[in-house]
Formats: sequence, C-alpha cells, structure tokens
Amino acid sequence: MVAGDAERIFTGIGRSYDRVAAALSFGQDPRWRRALVSAIDARPGDRVLDVATGTGMVAEALVRRYGCHVVGLDQSSDMLALAREREGVFDDLIEGRAERLPFADATIDHLTFTYLLRYVEDPAATMRELARVVKPGGHVAMVEFGVPRGLWWPLWWLYTRIGLPILGQIVSRKWSVVGGFLGPSISDFYRRHPQSAVERYWRDAGLGDVRTRRMSLGGGVVMSATKIAAPTTAAAQAEPLAPAFYAARSGGWRDYWTLLHPPYTVWHLSYVLLGASLAPSPDPRIVAGALLAFGLAVGVGAHAFDELRGRPLRTRIPSRVLVALGALALATATGLGLAAATVLGPPFLAFVAVGGALVLLYAFEAPIVHSDAGFALGWGAFPVVTAAYATGAHPIPTLIAALAAALLSLAQRRLSTRARSVRRRATSVSGEVTYADGTREAIDRGSLIAAPEGALRVLWLAVLAVALSVLLSRWL
Repeated sequence: MVAGDAERIFTGIGRSYDRVAAALSFGQDPRWRRALVSAIDARPGDRVLDVATGTGMVAEALVRRYGCHVVGLDQSSDMLALAREREGVFDDLIEGRAERLPFADATIDHLTFTYLLRYVEDPAATMRELARVVKPGGHVAMVEFGVPRGLWWPLWWLYTRIGLPILGQIVSRKWSVVGGFLGPSISDFYRRHPQSAVERYWRDAGLGDVRTRRMSLGGGVVMSATKIAAPTTAAAQAEPLAPAFYAARSGGWRDYWTLLHPPYTVWHLSYVLLGASLAPSPDPRIVAGALLAFGLAVGVGAHAFDELRGRPLRTRIPSRVLVALGALALATATGLGLAAATVLGPPFLAFVAVGGALVLLYAFEAPIVHSDAGFALGWGAFPVVTAAYATGAHPIPTLIAALAAALLSLAQRRLSTRARSVRRRATSVSGEVTYADGTREAIDRGSLIAAPEGALRVLWLAVLAVALSVLLSRWL
C-alpha cells in the first residue's frame, strides 16, 4: 500500500472521519492522540509541523495545550479542506508529501505525524526526511496502530478482519472498504518492518531517546524522540544490548538475579527431576537434596566462577564476592554429595567427583566442557544420570532420558550461542530479507536474535513442565 492508494481509499470520508475513527476504536484513537500531544512538550511560540494532519485534530490539540504555531501538511486536498474549517489553528496548510518536505534543514521546532509510515514506500528514508527539518533538541512524536501480543492477538485479528468491515458497512460503503483495508495493512507493515526496525529507522535518522509506548493492549503505538545534533547510525548500533534476555538492569540485588541465569538454571534442574522420575518410588528427600546440590553447583558456583572471567553478564558484583559465592556453593554442594554417599554407598562418590570437576573445568573454560558435546553431556545427561542412580532407576530408561537431555541441551546451546554473541559482542547488524512477492524485511540486532530467544523463553518452561508432570505421576 503506497500513498496514492491510501489517498484513494480515504477520499470522501473526511467529514465523518473524526467521529467514526473514535467510535471504531472504542474511544482509543483520541486517547492515543492525546498521548502524542503530551510527548511534544512545546513552548508558546514554538513552530510545530503536523505531517499527515488530516482534519487537524492533533494540530488543534497542540494549539490548545501549548499556544504554539502549527503548520499542517497533508497529501489529501479533501482532508485539508476540512482542516481549514478549524479557525485559529493553523499558521499555514500545505498540500505535500512527507517524503519531500518543503522546508529547509533544522527550521521546525517540533514535528508530529499520525498513521503515516504504513503509506510510504521507504519508511527509513521518510524518517530521515522528517527528522531533517527539526531543530536539534526538538521533539518528534507519532501515533500508529499496533498489533497486540499473546492472548489479545486473536481477538484483535477477529475485530480487524471481521468486526471493522461490518461496522464500517453500517456507516457507509466507503467506510466498509476502509474497515476491510486496515487490518491487513497493519499486519503487512509490521511483517515487513518489525517494531525494532521502526525504532532503528528513528535512531538512524538522528533521533535520540527513542521511546515506544504500547497502548490499549498493544492496539496503539505512540513513539517519541528528540532530535540530536547529528545522525548517529553507528552510535545507535553500538549501544549495547542487555547481555542476556533474562538480565536485569545492572546494579544492586539485580546483579545477583542475573548471575543465577534463572531460565537456564531451572532448565538444568529439570533434568534432576526427570532423572528422579525414572525410579518407581523416588525418595522426596533424595530429590530435594539433589535439587539443592545441583542448584548450588550449577546455578551459583559455575555461574559465579564464569562471571569472574571477562564479566560476560556485566554485573558489578565484586570479584572477591564472586569467588566466595562460587567456593561456598561448590563446597556446600560437595558436602551434600558426600553426605548422600553415606546413604547411597561409595560408588556415589564418583558422581560427586565428576560434578565438582565439571564446575571447575567450566570455570576455567576447559574445551572439554565448553564444547557442544561437553555441554550436552555435562549439563544435560549428567544431572539425569545422577538423580536416576540416587533414586534407584533402571539403567535402560536412564540412558534414554540422558540422551534426550543431552539433545535438548545441545539445542539450547545452538539457539543461545548466536544470540549471546550478538548481544555481547556485535556492534552493528544490517541487512534485508527480500521475499518472492517483493516484500522486504529489515534485519537488525533485535530481529536477528528474536526467533532463537523466543524459542528459549518457551523451551525452559516446557522442559520444566514435562519433568514435573512425570515426577508427580510417581507421587500422586
């Protein structure tokens, strides 16, 4: 959908646009526009350019709130005719395109636009053109439709594909066409330009402090930013991502939460539950002891020692604290293993020795542990075999479950390695996917790691659920 097609679809509905847009959005469209106006923070006398001004709703709100001077620009002569009826609002109204603004560089104090980027052929270039005319320190804000996530997405899809066309038909045939157009238009835009890509377009255009506010369960998006002195494409790309998808903001107690690698620690503790569930009647005391020992050895010990080498999680935990945490956790886990050996017999000491060695080898980045096979066997198969032996499971199902855990751990490593390297080492990622139908999708750091990390966010919960369900089946 390009600008000419949009103009054709929306021509003839200007007189009813304000009322019907508010009604079909259940009153949310005016709310989003108010949020946009609030983000501008203009002063009396400032000059604000309202691009895609339409009937002038945002422009009128800007004048009422700030007492600023507003210039409106729109490609639709029909909309501009209605905007002119708002007396005392506009200093000037211009028929023009956002892709070619008739203003010199840095001559506008602030800039607003509504529902624009879906209708231009090159959103990134359009953002550069919009930012070009804004003075350094000026504010830029927009409102656009969004796509809700999770539970709300099916409801949104039904409303935009079925509800909007039907409700639009009640108003007029023209509004039925608009209603049928909006849903696919929104979905297609975000398929080609994910929100992370849109934010990158803003930063690449020389805008800083880019903020995205998802409103009304994600059905509306209000973005705002501040024009900085010079384009910062490289600088923006160089801004570091969080070191992990589960990492909390650095500092204080949050560093200790991040150090635990919560999803991955729970994932590997699930293998302990899986191994215990293989026994006919697993002793709850042994299961609890195994969970505690592995939680200390892996969740605290191995991760504390790993953080000492290069600070991959960027925590501010003092080195002496990390050493103390790692040593105390490993010593306690070893003590629990030795105590268990007095009950389970001397052969269990071999498991205690292997577990301690794995933690120390991991801490010193020994290749045998930091390889794909080493990780799969050490963090996947070993917890299963240990818990199965401790609870008296049969060796054949133990070996099969250990193989399954090793393969799952291998998949975890394959998914996390690329995401981890992009988060912790990449300074820029750029590119584009071109599909057979001619549509394009921008690639940046966020979009590159979205799929593998999305899978990781689901898999640790799935592994935990499977292990718990099988173990509980032995006890209930």
